[in-house]
Amino acid sequence: MGFADVIIIPSIFVGIPWILVLAFKASQSHQRFMKVLQLKADMNSRLLDRAATDPAALELLKSEAHQQIFNVSIDEPPAPYVRVLTAMQMAFMLVSGGAACLWFAPKVAPHDGQKVFTFLGGLGVALGIGALMSAVAALVAVRLWRSLKTPA
Repeated sequence: MGFADVIIIPSIFVGIPWILVLAFKASQSHQRFMKVLQLKADMNSRLLDRAATDPAALELLKSEAHQQIFNVSIDEPPAPYVRVLTAMQMAFMLVSGGAACLWFAPKVAPHDGQKVFTFLGGLGVALGIGALMSAVAALVAVRLWRSLKTPA
């Protein structure tokens, strides 16, 4: 077993779970953000329902002070470029993991799982290329959206 085999095999078994953990963390962060937005909307609607009967509260709502009451600060989601960069990093990890499996497949005896490594390598490369194309499309969309939002 050569030096490259010692590096590539652990990187496959560490890299793929690492990517899955990153995807799970991103999903959890998004769900948490959406829950905070829902709680904020519920709080604002309840506060407005209770304040609708009080004349002093109506005067407060007409003034500028209501901005401080209804503006709840929450952590903003990451900028679009950060999300695109993360998607590109995961795509490159998938491509490199798939390429490593494809590189390692001929070195494995046929009865030891050569077909499995070939399949996983092809799957990793295909998913990585698809994710990379999706990230590039998102980057183009972000740049176009930003240019549409800036006044001419």
